[in-house]
Amino acid sequence: MKRIILFSFILFAALTIRAQKEGINPGDPSFNKKYENFDFKGQFAVLVYKTGDYNYLLLDFSKFSTRFERIYFMNLSFTSDKLINIDSDIAKNEVWFKSDKMYDGPEIIKVFDEMKKKTFTAATSWTEEEKSRWLKENDKYK
Repeated sequence: MKRIILFSFILFAALTIRAQKEGINPGDPSFNKKYENFDFKGQFAVLVYKTGDYNYLLLDFSKFSTRFERIYFMNLSFTSDKLINIDSDIAKNEVWFKSDKMYDGPEIIKVFDEMKKKTFTAATSWTEEEKSRWLKENDKYK
């Protein structure tokens, strides 16, 4: 009986430790410190981390120079069924997303690149008045 209890305790402890290692926490300052000077090597989105269930991607938000661009992009991300935003701080230069492991890295990166292109198209083709009006209706990050 003692062996079963000891084995159960060890198994529980091992599973707890493993569960803590899975995933990421973009709200943790010590975690963010590791990625604050991440080298994107010219890419907008990079697959950084994988777990058994998810792919974690870091996006170079410094590519967006205006609040309109950042918010427009984030709103586009909510329309995709392949992406989950796990980092809503649009003021940062790096923003985290995750996707289900069933989508491979290149497929998800392509989704991000297409959304970036749509964002820049809107940013360059809309007037300042149109952008301002859109922000009044869609800015959830006030």
